[in-house]
Amino acid sequence: MWWLIIGAVWMTGTFGGGWVLAWLYKRLHPSLSFYKLWAFWASLLGGAVALIFALGFVRL
Repeated sequence: MWWLIIGAVWMTGTFGGGWVLAWLYKRLHPSLSFYKLWAFWASLLGGAVALIFALGFVRL
């Protein structure tokens, strides 16, 4: 059950954080694609969280 909660928070944080960062970056550079920025930032945030879990900085 805990893994479902952690997964839901992880996905919400990744996609939400990616959306916010893409929106801010799109305001700086209007010619860039919002959805590509969103995919880039979401994958970067998701990878960072996966690395934190893999290295054992967070213990469950």
